[in-house]
Amino acid sequence: MKKLITLVNTEWLKIKGLGLVYLALIMGLLLPVTGFLFQIYNPRFLTSEDLPYSVFEDTINDNFKAFSMFLLLLYIVIAANRIAQTDHKNNGWQLMETQPISKFQLYFSKYLVVLALTFLCIASYIGFTILFSLLDYYIHPSEVKLLTFDIIWILKTFIRLCVAVLGIAALQLCVSVAFPGFIWAFLLGILGLIVNIFSLVQKITLPFCPYNSLYILSKAPNIKSLNHFITYSEYLSIFWAIVFVIVGYFWYKGKGFKTAFLNTKKEIAYSSVFLLITAGAFFLLQKPKSYTSEGTGVLVQGKIETDLKIDSVKIFSKDFHKKIGSIPLKNGIFTWETKQQIPFDEYSLEFGTKRIDFMMGSGDHFDFDIRCNASNIKYFLTSNRSAEQEYKNQEDGFGYEFSYSIEQQKYNDDPKKFYELAQTDWEKNIDRLSHYTDSENNALSDEYLAYRKQLLAIQYLNEISNYRKMTSWDDPKFAAPKVFLNELNARIIKPTILLSKNEDYLQYKLDQMLTDKERLSNPDSILFLKLNALPSNIDKDRLLTKHLVKSMELESDSIFRNQLFAREFKLLNHTDYKKLTASKLEQLNISQKGAQFPDLKFLDAQGKYHLLSEYRGKYVVIDLWATWCGPCKQIRPVFDTRSHQYRYSDNIQFISISLDENQSKWQNYLKTKPSKVPQFWLADAAEFMNKYKIQSIPRFIIIDPAGKVFNLNTPFPDEDNFVEILDKLKKY
Repeated sequence: MKKLITLVNTEWLKIKGLGLVYLALIMGLLLPVTGFLFQIYNPRFLTSEDLPYSVFEDTINDNFKAFSMFLLLLYIVIAANRIAQTDHKNNGWQLMETQPISKFQLYFSKYLVVLALTFLCIASYIGFTILFSLLDYYIHPSEVKLLTFDIIWILKTFIRLCVAVLGIAALQLCVSVAFPGFIWAFLLGILGLIVNIFSLVQKITLPFCPYNSLYILSKAPNIKSLNHFITYSEYLSIFWAIVFVIVGYFWYKGKGFKTAFLNTKKEIAYSSVFLLITAGAFFLLQKPKSYTSEGTGVLVQGKIETDLKIDSVKIFSKDFHKKIGSIPLKNGIFTWETKQQIPFDEYSLEFGTKRIDFMMGSGDHFDFDIRCNASNIKYFLTSNRSAEQEYKNQEDGFGYEFSYSIEQQKYNDDPKKFYELAQTDWEKNIDRLSHYTDSENNALSDEYLAYRKQLLAIQYLNEISNYRKMTSWDDPKFAAPKVFLNELNARIIKPTILLSKNEDYLQYKLDQMLTDKERLSNPDSILFLKLNALPSNIDKDRLLTKHLVKSMELESDSIFRNQLFAREFKLLNHTDYKKLTASKLEQLNISQKGAQFPDLKFLDAQGKYHLLSEYRGKYVVIDLWATWCGPCKQIRPVFDTRSHQYRYSDNIQFISISLDENQSKWQNYLKTKPSKVPQFWLADAAEFMNKYKIQSIPRFIIIDPAGKVFNLNTPFPDEDNFVEILDKLKKY
């Protein structure tokens, strides 16, 4: 060990004239200083509605991918090459070998110096990022910027980066020692950089490429989203480090590849054994970790940082919104555990007006780290179902070429080309899905994988149906190849529970109930007849509900809509589907033009109560907004301008209704941003929004002089349609 330390010190002295230390500092400085200068001239627009964030963590994460995949990789290539080339040029290898030291110590000391320089580059990036984040904090102060310094998080991020470069450093040194010329080792490093760019664009993980460990690392830059902060990318890096340190040492020791590994039968045997062990170890390491159930119950826990008044967290099933559990929130912490069997399905975690959708089943655990305010939410989730949580928000979209052909209707006259492209695209997508893993190399569970494959098949079947509609149902040349069609249909013979409830699947099943001839006559009525003839079961209820709701939405006559509902509703057996259709009917009836609108009771800024009926005899243009809503505040001046524009129209009245939970925030805002439009605050805003299924604001509504709905979803005031509607109204 003493000799090794001496060798490392010697090697460090030898690099003093190479400028590698300065280069490490500069490479670490580039992104922080570039980002800082950009912020000087283009400061980030922040409002009080943004979530408070640590300036240090935020900036480190923002540049993490660019630094790790490009600048850091490039520095390792340069450093390893320069260190090796120095001894290649001045015959330093041979001179050192005359000393009483082992060749392994000599080789390993150079590897340690490469690592030390690389670690310095990483420390430079983190250090300068912290420095310039601090400067930006004082130059561009904001109430949402925090100087929260989580030393544990920063230390773990530093260690994770250091471990992730071990393999690349070993490979670059190995190649630099093996080939005296600078160009070959440099080209290999650039090739590694190109591979990472390819992975980034194609979203493909290539674990057999040592350079790809940095791409895998960059997929999850924040350790808060990981179950373990040292994970798959770091294990790969350690594996490649061991392999290439061994290969590099023996290559250097033998003065060439053949001499090192193939000179004698004994060396060939050793090399073969080493190759087999390496291949076996790599196979085991890169093999995706399958989903593991952790018992029969479920554990849901976490913490919430917020300024909202939240006293509990609730868990609902996504379909029918049934409450599964209610968890009290104490000091921002919640914990819920059940030993009951929970069917694998989609659920939602709800608190206040916020919700997080997630997949859950028996034997699962979830740990949420949530930050939210009235307008924004950000969260990290660790779970034994991390692959599902990461994948569920991704669309199994078609490839670029196939999507482009659909959008442009490129092959409407060439069905052979269309189906060839569709089949190729299907095979690529199903292969990508089959091999999908998250950043920790966790695979999708079998049940979820089966569902997503079936859903993917439905998407292609629906697109084939759309293609036939645009071309011809009758001409056989536009029919899909039987082999391809049979493969897609075979996927959905036994639909999973999740697929059986999926909207796309239900629409596909409805389409399949009609013949080509029936599609051209009266398909809706024919479908009802066929659905009514089906045996009573849950599948019939799903299909009938889907078709009934769609038909009610398309029906503008409320009398006919109610008659249609009454006729078909009695054929439903499942209570939840009965409630769903009844709720949808109510929603359609209260939302359509001419429906009676509630006589809302609200407060003005002085605390006096008012009723909407005070404006009877006029068209009332309502602006629904809140102080936490950025787009609402941006559109308010336009709304005020329109109010001024129609001030002489006696039959039109503009009012603004705040949906803020906190009345004082609304009142304080009006003190700084007064308006000539009458301002009101609605106390039971959540109940009103839920009744009318208003999911987002700003929202503009027009009520007619009789207090009935004229337009429940009016265009925005800055749109031409808004002016056209009001111009017609002022004539009445």
